[in-house]
Amino acid sequence: MKNIKNLILITVILAGSIFSAAAQDTTRKTTREERREIKAADVKKLINNKRFVFKAQYANPLGGGFTSLNGRMINISPDGTGHIYLNYNYDVKIRPDSVIAYLPYYGRTTFDANYGNTTDNGVMFTSTKFGYTFKAGKKGSTVITITPTDAKYNRKMILEIQESGIAQLQMIITNRNAISYDGYIEEK
Repeated sequence: MKNIKNLILITVILAGSIFSAAAQDTTRKTTREERREIKAADVKKLINNKRFVFKAQYANPLGGGFTSLNGRMINISPDGTGHIYLNYNYDVKIRPDSVIAYLPYYGRTTFDANYGNTTDNGVMFTSTKFGYTFKAGKKGSTVITITPTDAKYNRKMILEIQESGIAQLQMIITNRNAISYDGYIEEK
């Protein structure tokens, strides 16, 4: 009789602990989903207000991370994937009245190479006359197209932003090969 009481007591304690652990797991999932929804709403607000900064973490040159130097192909990406880690504050600031780009460039210039001009390296410009359109993309993402009209070269920027704030920027430039950047957006 005493063994049966102990067995029932142990069974009740185990069942209670299992049910409480399962309840904690479901509250953790709802908290995670709530955080995801809050982040998605914040990202949507930044996009609608045209007030955010794209922080570039990786550069992805067209053709991978290879460049030609004195007739030799040199791999400039350390891991061989074509992703070049950017360890500096490279960004694109988007405001209702301006777009300010400060990004490095890795790739080939097709014409109008300004040798000795150090201000024309990379993708650096400030535009106050630009087109800004956005539409829904795949899997809840938003695709923003920015077309600066007063930049030195005709550039088109296509920025795809996920609900989590992770983003990819594609730059189409008239005198250079296309390049893309991986990063995230934040309020600034």
